[in-house]
Amino acid sequence: MASDESLPAPGDPINSAPTTKQDLVLLKEELLQAITTRVTDLIQPMQVQLAELAKDLRDTSKIAENTAELTLSLQDDVKTLRSTDQHLNSRITSLENRWRMLNLKFRGIAEGMEEEAKVQVLLDLSSETLDKRRSLKLFANKLFKANIRFRWSPTSDLHVYRNGLLHQASDSASGKTLLAALGLNLTEDEERALLSL
Repeated sequence: MASDESLPAPGDPINSAPTTKQDLVLLKEELLQAITTRVTDLIQPMQVQLAELAKDLRDTSKIAENTAELTLSLQDDVKTLRSTDQHLNSRITSLENRWRMLNLKFRGIAEGMEEEAKVQVLLDLSSETLDKRRSLKLFANKLFKANIRFRWSPTSDLHVYRNGLLHQASDSASGKTLLAALGLNLTEDEERALLSL
């Protein structure tokens, strides 16, 4: 009988001796071993890369969380600073106006005037106050035409007292609310004029 080395390879056309069951089992085991080895060789680098990607993803997630927390904290700080800035600007304008209330401006007096002339006495107001009053002039005129008494606050808000309640306007939106509360509405022309401000 021939040795195992001289066994023909399965499917060898030259030596086509019948393949035994044992040959098939051996061939199957060799194929499984070769496939397992090859798959393992291919998977190992992928597993290393997957582990590195997972670590990078965890690191990125931590950075994103820290950045989100920092961003929220900074947004809160910005809101606080804006609110403080707005409050301080309002206080400065109010203090400046209170200080200026003691000053008077005279118009119509010329040097060396001997004849009588019409003289206007005006309050000395800051440019911020004048700008704000200009932006609310439409509402003040509407109140004046309706014979509704109003006053300007030190921060140049419009104040109207009705039935023991204070109604005030500091901008266009609150001006419309003030007029509505008093039963007044803007005409179409007044609405257009308001948009052009």
